[in-house]
Amino acid sequence: MLEVKNVTKRFGGLTAVNNVTFDLEEGEILGLIGPNGAGKTTLFNCINGVYPPTEGRIIFRGKDITGRPTYTMAHLGLSRTHQIVRPLNELTVLENVMVGACYGRENMGLNEARRTAQEVLEFVGMAERAE
Repeated sequence: MLEVKNVTKRFGGLTAVNNVTFDLEEGEILGLIGPNGAGKTTLFNCINGVYPPTEGRIIFRGKDITGRPTYTMAHLGLSRTHQIVRPLNELTVLENVMVGACYGRENMGLNEARRTAQEVLEFVGMAERAE
């Protein structure tokens, strides 16, 4: 589904991402771990179109999407969110996840958002904390 091939991103003389390659299949979860400043966010920004890679290719569902703008990536179904370290306190856990489920999706009704959020909570082992 997603292929990152030899992606490098340089800012002047600084190499923020150096020759990263991986394949991600649909439904697969991949962790990206590293210290602050290691290039994790820069890699995500290259994948979703914030920055074009200096070198390498990004293939999504068989299409080369390297360097395409973020709005094009969003229309293809590839986007990112920013970490919210404090959830919306007045909402339940389920409602917080529903907010994320709706992000970037057009015309998602409440029933579909609730179903998607419940599936996510089941998947991560938090269904018992939904309410």
